[in-house]
Amino acid sequence: MTQDQCVNMLWRDVFVPDSVVGSDGFTAEVGGLVEMPLALYCRYRTPVGKDDDGRPTVTFTPGDHALPDNRGVYDLVGRPVAMENTAWAAGWMLDVDGLGIYVSEAAAGPSPGFPRLGVYRETGSDPAAPVPQPGMWTRVRGQLSIAEPYETGAYEPEAELLRHAVRTWLVHRVVRLDGLPGSGRVTRGRGEDVAVVQRAGAARTTVGYLLDLEQA
Repeated sequence: MTQDQCVNMLWRDVFVPDSVVGSDGFTAEVGGLVEMPLALYCRYRTPVGKDDDGRPTVTFTPGDHALPDNRGVYDLVGRPVAMENTAWAAGWMLDVDGLGIYVSEAAAGPSPGFPRLGVYRETGSDPAAPVPQPGMWTRVRGQLSIAEPYETGAYEPEAELLRHAVRTWLVHRVVRLDGLPGSGRVTRGRGEDVAVVQRAGAARTTVGYLLDLEQA
């Protein structure tokens, strides 16, 4: 993958929670521009083998929009950025051909006595901690979302890292995810193409939005 390919590619199924839309006033529309950093919730991580070429790669496996956990999954190869983690034991930044992506690590499984909810680490993955050393070619797999201020503010030097991560994106598609909650999580849902990201009305249970983005 060349740098031009990375810049011009379409980053699909980037999740924006409805709480960000409501609390932070986030908005976006198809054909418009939006400025934001990306975050990856990592379910699998391993060092790139010595026999593999050290180069950035991006692979996307489509999912479906029946549930937020079922959206598309990215397989990325890049290099960790030197940073100081001030809040999260298993958080770091991955550089993929010049784009910084904030990474948080999925747990191995639920805490004892709690039900299995959400996404956990895949078999064969390195443990969540320690995080990989800066500059070491690393493969990760997970789903993308907007990097929220509580995440980006956990790392130093904060301003420099944000410059590495924040991009202006052209919005190609917006999918609203609606669902019905049950037992602490959304159990059923559907995705619907819409023109604009906006706060959901009281009659609808909107979990969030998925954006398809291209660097502007």
